[in-house]
Amino acid sequence: MTKLKTAIEIRQLKKIHSIAGIGYWVYNYSTKNFWWSEVTHNILGYQPGGVTPSRETLKKHIHPEDLVFFEESLKQMQLQAMEIEFRFYKNGELRLGKITGEVYEKEDIIEEVLFQDITDIKIKEFEIAKAWNKALEAENLKNAFLANMSHELRTPLNSIIGFSELLETGNISENIPRYASSIKDSGLQLLKIIEDLLKVSMLESRTAKPVKRNFNLPNMMLEVKDLTNRLLKNSNKEHLNLNFQSTSSHLVIKSDQNKILGILKNLLHNAIKFTKEGTISCTYQIKNQAIEFSVSDTGKGIPIECQTSVFQRFRQADTNGLNNFGGTGLGLYISRLEIELLGGKIWIASEEKVGTTVKFSIPNVIDHELIRDLDPNPEIYNWENYTVLIAEDQFTNYKILEAYLQPTNVNIIWAKTGREAISASLQNPEINLILMDINMPHTNGLEATKLIKETRPNLTIIAQTAYALEGDREKSLKAGCSEHLSKPFNKTDLLLAMSKYLP
Repeated sequence: MTKLKTAIEIRQLKKIHSIAGIGYWVYNYSTKNFWWSEVTHNILGYQPGGVTPSRETLKKHIHPEDLVFFEESLKQMQLQAMEIEFRFYKNGELRLGKITGEVYEKEDIIEEVLFQDITDIKIKEFEIAKAWNKALEAENLKNAFLANMSHELRTPLNSIIGFSELLETGNISENIPRYASSIKDSGLQLLKIIEDLLKVSMLESRTAKPVKRNFNLPNMMLEVKDLTNRLLKNSNKEHLNLNFQSTSSHLVIKSDQNKILGILKNLLHNAIKFTKEGTISCTYQIKNQAIEFSVSDTGKGIPIECQTSVFQRFRQADTNGLNNFGGTGLGLYISRLEIELLGGKIWIASEEKVGTTVKFSIPNVIDHELIRDLDPNPEIYNWENYTVLIAEDQFTNYKILEAYLQPTNVNIIWAKTGREAISASLQNPEINLILMDINMPHTNGLEATKLIKETRPNLTIIAQTAYALEGDREKSLKAGCSEHLSKPFNKTDLLLAMSKYLP
């Protein structure tokens, strides 16, 4: 019975070792006899019984650089239990092994060792550690972004609320223009943050699409230069030298002008932000059918280890916040996505304390079929013989539009809902143009536009709405609107759009 129990236990132990992939060997120091289990044969790449176990055979499998360590560990095992990891070969493939063993001295000196191939375990541990580090990095990045975003949002909000309270409560008539200017600047700062977040959402979801058309490149560069001069003034860095390329005024390319304009503005904003002294340069050159832009500065530079990561979202070279440069860490990420959307690429060359050059190229921009768009931009409009219906449910938005239009002497009718807009357009045939808000109670602006167009198909309707996502413009035009202005828009944009239909 005892022999049967022992046989069963041995069989179960062999099964456990086989399932766990744990080999076993016994070495008798007195007789020099060496025995390997079946799993040990398999770990070393042999069929059971396919080789005679010996120290020499075992050593042939140990990596040469680990052999001395392996032999010394076996000697130390005679003094105390040992657990070591080492490299070995199985059928020519390098693997990682682990032995756990000790030496017993009774009638003979016996070495008993458990032997395991831990290669796959280590790989999984590495992958888990890598995934954990990645998750930890993402968590830290998220926390840093939220903390930074809180700062970026609260700063302009503090200015808007503070100056608004001053305007509301005090006798400060002499300071009104200055306070109003601060409120406007802070509002634009908030708008930039919101627009960046919306851009990221659209670009990552692949819903954004480029709008390519022919445009005059030198004219666009003049606009970029004007923007840059304003950035220098607002940053109190008018002492920096500005180097802009000047070329033929007849160079026309075909691409998405608004996206290129935004990319250049963002790169120049960064150049100004990180430059205290020296020069900001912006140049371009045509290479075959592509255009390559270059923005250079003599600023603080970017550490080499950050020059790739700055094109990822929420990444900034100044991660500790000690230099107080601000920003959301989205600018270069958005630029990269928009450049890739146009089929181009962006790259960077930078040296700390020397400066940075960012270049990007966009292919297939040469198209000789020129589009000559009229660009009426008179400084003064006189529309005293015209009537405009403003369909807007928000009183403050209506008052802004009324203030914008007041210098033009145009006659204004106000409709607070979509139904009122429909009724007013039918009852007042003198209405020449409608500024139609989209999100209104009862009947929204798109539905109102469709109904108005059924009876007055030639009446000009301009959508003015806070809906600014990809496809919203197309919805407005499909409903019958002639133009689509995304809020917030400025006075110049509004008057320019209206001037196309009110001579």
